[in-house]
Amino acid sequence: MTFHTIFAWGLAFVLGHVGVVFSAMEKEPFGLLASAAIVNLLIAAVAVSTRSNLVKSGAAPSLIESTTARYMGFIWLWGAVALVLVYVLVLSWREWTHFSAAFAGAGVLCLGFSALLAKDASKGRDDPTLLRLGRYLGIGQLVGMIATIAGLFIDPDKEFLYPVDNDWAGNGIFLFGALALAIVSAHALIDRKKDSP
Repeated sequence: MTFHTIFAWGLAFVLGHVGVVFSAMEKEPFGLLASAAIVNLLIAAVAVSTRSNLVKSGAAPSLIESTTARYMGFIWLWGAVALVLVYVLVLSWREWTHFSAAFAGAGVLCLGFSALLAKDASKGRDDPTLLRLGRYLGIGQLVGMIATIAGLFIDPDKEFLYPVDNDWAGNGIFLFGALALAIVSAHALIDRKKDSP
C-alpha cells in the first residue's frame, strides 16, 4: 500500500468513527447507521474491485486471497474501534467488551492470515492447504454474517432505529459490518468457484 492509500484509509476510518461517536452522543440512529454504512460498504466495494482487478491481471492466488483477507481485517477492526469509542466515551452497555474483543481478535487473525499469504506470494508460491483453509473460513464467515443480519431483523430486542436501550449503537455497527463481510466473503467464494476447473 502506498502512503496516499494509507492516508486515505486512515482519513475514512477517522471520519467514520467521528460520525459514529457524534451520532451516539446526539442519539441519532440514522447518523450512526449512515456513518457505519459508508465506511463498511466502501471497504467492501474496494475489496471486491481490487480482487476483480487482481484476478483479471492473472495475479497469484496467494496474493488475491491475501488482499481479500486484509480488507476483511479492516472491517473487523473498524467495528472493534467503533465499539470501544462509543461505549467508553458515550454510552454504557455491559456486553460491549466481549464484542469489541471478538472483533479485534477476528481482525488480527485476518491480517495475520493475509501476511502469511502475502509471504507466500512474495516467494512465488501458493500453499494449497492455506488457500483451502481460507476458503473454509470464508464459508464460515459468510454463514455467520447472514445469521447475524437475520438475527438483527428477527429479534425484537435488537433495536437499532430507536435509541432506547444502549445496545442500539452496537447493533447498527454490527449490521453494516456483517453486511460488508458478507459481501466480501460471497464475492470471494463465487470468484474462486468461477476459477476452479
